Amino acid sequence: MALESEDTEKEDLRKEIKELNSRIAELEGIISELQEPLRRLRSAASGYYKFIDLFMKYGGVSPDKIIPGVKDSISKEIINILFEKNGQNISQITEVLRTRRGSASRRIVREKLVSLERAGYVVRKPTKKSVEYYVSEELVKKWSQVLGFNI
Repeated sequence: MALESEDTEKEDLRKEIKELNSRIAELEGIISELQEPLRRLRSAASGYYKFIDLFMKYGGVSPDKIIPGVKDSISKEIINILFEKNGQNISQITEVLRTRRGSASRRIVREKLVSLERAGYVVRKPTKKSVEYYVSEELVKKWSQVLGFNI
């Protein structure tokens, strides 16, 4: 009888160990699933810290960091305007430029937009009423990488 009791106890222990192993495997799976979102969160937090650092050092964050080839201030300002509000026509861009610089002509804005479009920084999209300009996807990707966000 003592032997049967001992065998039963051993069998019960084996069942408990199997059940514990099964639960551990399940928990490992859950932890594995949680790791990827945590990595993404850590990466996003790192991007925010980089953004704040740039803001603190320079008093703002400008796309100038990713377009060193653009030398003239009007083109840089046009890109800044489109980063602030994408999808504007020449008149809208000219108006914002006038308020920031004191003067701006539609002809100059049009010339600068053509140059920016050739360089691949701006995309032109015709609409029913006019033509709107957008920051190119490539420039948005570069900008997000500068800020530490990988989109």
